[in-house]
Amino acid sequence: MGRLLANAFAQKKFRVTLLEGQGATTSIRLSEKVQLKKFLFYAELDALLKKELRRTCAAVIHAAAVSDFALPKPLKGKIASGKELTLNLLPTKKIVNTIKKIAPKVLLVGFKLETKLAAGFIMNKTRSLFNEAGCDLVVANTLKNAKYAAILMDASGRTSAKLNSKSDLVKVLSTRIDKILL
Repeated sequence: MGRLLANAFAQKKFRVTLLEGQGATTSIRLSEKVQLKKFLFYAELDALLKKELRRTCAAVIHAAAVSDFALPKPLKGKIASGKELTLNLLPTKKIVNTIKKIAPKVLLVGFKLETKLAAGFIMNKTRSLFNEAGCDLVVANTLKNAKYAAILMDASGRTSAKLNSKSDLVKVLSTRIDKILL
């Protein structure tokens, strides 16, 4: 999704920086107009995003699937095999909730992956992205039965038609952001 979005905005002549996880698997070629910065861990994404937000950004599309939990401190060395292992995980802070605090005027798009896209269910599930993170738009999406579907919502609760492919979402989202910013 990140590369599709980055390429679409680069084609519209926006300056685009893509923060992409090391584990991202895609065959989509990235436009040479897009600056790519890779991260491996939650803390690296957090630091990269904060650095980018200190530059002039018109919009942030926060589509990264960020871990909700992390180890309190990194493990050192090899873990012995053959023994039971218990890990205590701590909740991570929601990176999306920090974006508007650093760059209050940025247009913020959040993503919420869910198991179903029923209207009432989705409005309840996305409310925190509007209220706590200050998102201007939210993409509620699902991968039910290996089929992608998404709905684009604004803070007033207006929704797009159900979009049945990532490329359809990119077209609708890039057009919507283009209209808002220009």
